[in-house]
Amino acid sequence: MTKTLNITLRNINWTKKSGILIIGIALVGLLLNYIVQYYRGTWIYQYGSLISLILFYGGILWSFINTILLISKHKSDLKKNLIWIILSAIPFIYLTTMILITFTSDYELERNF
Repeated sequence: MTKTLNITLRNINWTKKSGILIIGIALVGLLLNYIVQYYRGTWIYQYGSLISLILFYGGILWSFINTILLISKHKSDLKKNLIWIILSAIPFIYLTTMILITFTSDYELERNF
């Protein structure tokens, strides 16, 4: 089984493999931001929050770029590589969804006043 998995992973190019890494980097950024909240007011919080912002937004930017690269590289067989494209786009889709939810909820609050 290990040999089969190794052969399968060897056949996947770096843009597909980095889709998994992108999700991990964005999640580490979110987790680090949650963890450093306990150290508010110390140098750990200052550096930790900066590093978490860089990791999270870097993962979002990398997700956007990698998704564009995957789409442009696999134009002829998009159906076959759709799972890799969606996997790579998950952090970007997450941020876009959260921004849209924020804007629509803010609009509803203003409309009720």
